[in-house]
Amino acid sequence: MIRRATEQETNTILQMTGHIIQESTAGYATNGSQKAYQMFAPLLQNGAYYLVAIQNQRVIGWIMLGQDRNPLTNEYVGSLLDLYVLLPYRKQRIGDTLMKAAINELKQQGFRVIQLNVFAGNTAKSIYEKLGFKDVAHLMELRFTDTHATQI
Repeated sequence: MIRRATEQETNTILQMTGHIIQESTAGYATNGSQKAYQMFAPLLQNGAYYLVAIQNQRVIGWIMLGQDRNPLTNEYVGSLLDLYVLLPYRKQRIGDTLMKAAINELKQQGFRVIQLNVFAGNTAKSIYEKLGFKDVAHLMELRFTDTHATQI
């Protein structure tokens, strides 16, 4: 069953997110409860919310959806901000089901464009591509701690 998260479930998801940041960012960021709140609480305060997958009255996965303004087009777009399925429930198409529910909900809200960010190496990218998402941009960075960067 997919439905909107309750306030209690939202708080539980925020707590759990602190333990999975490293995994969900493909190693880019480290875990931390404070970091989870810093990342997601402002989004929730600005109208974002979670849809949850429920099995046996337990949250087994979630997706956060909201809206953003594309600064290049000045258009408001639907945003998919966080997708996660608990490890024992993966490979059961729960992520796919959550994505489809979120896409349908944003479409019903009148959004003509839906965007998401995905970290390089995140295996969920294949789900996004199967649903029709296309690469629009690539964020690149240069770290001065890298051997190559210090030789420039």
